Amino acid sequence: MKNRIYYFTGTGNSLRTAMKIAEKLGETELVSIRVDPDTVPATDCEVIGFVYPVYHWTVPEPVIEFVKKLKINKNAYFFAIANPSFVCGYACERMAKLLRKKGAALDYGSFVNSVANYVIVYPPFPPAKLMVPLMEKKTDRIAEEIAQKQHRPYPGASRMVRARFKKFMGPYLEIQQYADNPFTISDECIHCGLCSRVCPCKNIELVNGKPAFQHHCANCMACVTSCPKRAIGYEITSGDKALLDASTSKTGLVKIMGLPAKRKLYRNPYITVQDLTKEKFEI
Repeated sequence: MKNRIYYFTGTGNSLRTAMKIAEKLGETELVSIRVDPDTVPATDCEVIGFVYPVYHWTVPEPVIEFVKKLKINKNAYFFAIANPSFVCGYACERMAKLLRKKGAALDYGSFVNSVANYVIVYPPFPPAKLMVPLMEKKTDRIAEEIAQKQHRPYPGASRMVRARFKKFMGPYLEIQQYADNPFTISDECIHCGLCSRVCPCKNIELVNGKPAFQHHCANCMACVTSCPKRAIGYEITSGDKALLDASTSKTGLVKIMGLPAKRKLYRNPYITVQDLTKEKFEI
């Protein structure tokens, strides 16, 4: 029997959380949900964990699809750690539901608030120099509890989230399939392919050496943050008809999406670009 943690990460927050938990557990394999779940079954695992950011107040869609297909040991100790900026929402509750459908139970659920990194809308905040130490401290406590196989009821969605989820997040979920239309590639691109290698959704292919987006983007910002020449931009123009047509008065955020040339970018300071390209770690 062994321990395994499956993680989804764009700018390193969730990978850092997973690494710290793995260090405390010992003899743990970290696996990116970028891989085919059929190739990394958890049927022989004693401890199975999931670590991921919170998008639209819930679990990112690529994580949901991965877990649905994953083969598991139903009797394992399961934990889920979400990395929201502020609102955890349904992020742990949805994971618990996914596991129940597979005949398993979520033994431990919690979250670690992280630096918000949706840089096509706003600069990263709170400041990393303030937030990262808090993230590290809380993760240390969570890692210790998981290593002891403690049980912690997962945090459920608040009344506010339950009342406003469909109204606030529904419109943005509807436009997600068009969300990568406004990405641009400047002449600074050196055709290194790093953006394709760090993308956790396998959404970027190289066409004649240049990135081409395949329209199953999670807007995780991995490509933007990792580009060595800052050649990836985001600009909504009248040409992005699909996105604009999908937008309504309820999706006002679309009107301010963009990536100013001088906008500060963020990657967790403990995680390298090379770390983001990997699919497995042994700790």
